[in-house]
Amino acid sequence: MTMRRLSLATASLTAMAVVVPWGGAGAQITTVPSLTATVGGSYSTNPFLGEEKRGAGSTQVDIRPSLELIDGVNQATITGNYNRSDYFSRYGSNDGYGVGVNAGTQLNPRASLGLSASYDSSILGNNGGFNIPNVSTVTTPTTGVTGGTTVTTPVATAPILTTPAVIGPDLTGVNGDVGLIGLRQRRNQLSAQLNGSYALSTRSSANLGIFGSRTTYPGGNVLPGGDAFVSNNKSYGANFGYSRTLSEISSGGFQIAASKVDYSRGLSSQIYTPRLTYSRTLSEIWSITAAIGAGIVKDSLNGTSTSVSLEGSVCRQGERGSGCLSVSRVPGATGLGGVTVQNQVSLTYSQRLSEVLNIGVNGSYNHTNNGIVSTGTSLLNAGSQDLFSSDVSLSRALGRRLSAVGSVGYRYVNGVYASGSDLSARLGLSVAIGGRE
Repeated sequence: MTMRRLSLATASLTAMAVVVPWGGAGAQITTVPSLTATVGGSYSTNPFLGEEKRGAGSTQVDIRPSLELIDGVNQATITGNYNRSDYFSRYGSNDGYGVGVNAGTQLNPRASLGLSASYDSSILGNNGGFNIPNVSTVTTPTTGVTGGTTVTTPVATAPILTTPAVIGPDLTGVNGDVGLIGLRQRRNQLSAQLNGSYALSTRSSANLGIFGSRTTYPGGNVLPGGDAFVSNNKSYGANFGYSRTLSEISSGGFQIAASKVDYSRGLSSQIYTPRLTYSRTLSEIWSITAAIGAGIVKDSLNGTSTSVSLEGSVCRQGERGSGCLSVSRVPGATGLGGVTVQNQVSLTYSQRLSEVLNIGVNGSYNHTNNGIVSTGTSLLNAGSQDLFSSDVSLSRALGRRLSAVGSVGYRYVNGVYASGSDLSARLGLSVAIGGRE
């Protein structure tokens, strides 16, 4: 089963490459393939943060292929991931896998176009995959919310595509959907987004985007009354933004986003997020971004509610260390069948301690104000939920391509279906092949 899924992911990567809009018939395309493979072992006191709350050791396999395609004004990055845990007792085996593409093109000096799409399948709450510190990949994110989903604001004077901003790995295994912790349920997510940007003048630009996603929970658990724990859902919407340069080091503007979420139980929600945006370069290595406004949610049963919506980050990019401190408060769909106000504070930082030793520190705190559970005929408030996750990792080069990696992590949850903590440790060997020299 693992090789079949890996083959499907590879085929998907190849198929998705054809969407990249290359500049001309005679353009010379540079390809940069790479692969990181890590194998090792792990011990966790509560691997899925479930009711069993018993520890187990496991073997770990983590494979991450990547392919960059560049021809000057156009660029695309195609990535894949596969991780597998085989537990020595109690939990059996589980795996997660995904594929993604991020492409951008400069249509002319004023206009640019970007496309991103991804598919991910993983077990909720699984503390899987190695977090390998990488100082060189952290970039400053730009904020913009599309119904609870962070997007990159296009820049009209350059290709949209840049290296994706590293806000930190998802240590929670649920992408902030705290109520799903403890179910040990597989979740499949497919999403796509198209962005366009146009320079209105030398100081201002406008951008427009459309997006959609579908989330399914195959073989979902069932409540005593016959209703499923989780609800399949699909969402789609659009966003429009305007940005103007205020000075050599700052810019400001606004963004309006609207989305609709339809649930398999017949309910639906609408999310609107009008916000003001601001970004500023503080120095050669420090920068900030911010967006603040309102999050307006209209449910088919509960009517309309309004809350403050915001996102902000302070980022540092130096020669030896890079990272971001980020905060967010956004309304977003949950697999429980409604919309929650999701609050998060996260920190990610990587530091090169020496020529052969890197360290990475990641942490996040997630809090939901209104954990909504759908019964199919009504929405019930499940109360506030909390999730704390942290991870410290080390990577030591043993050769040009070989590294020893290790990490320790801690998670704590107080959710709808789980309450407890998990302490874990990992140790393995990682091989990196290809990439930019």
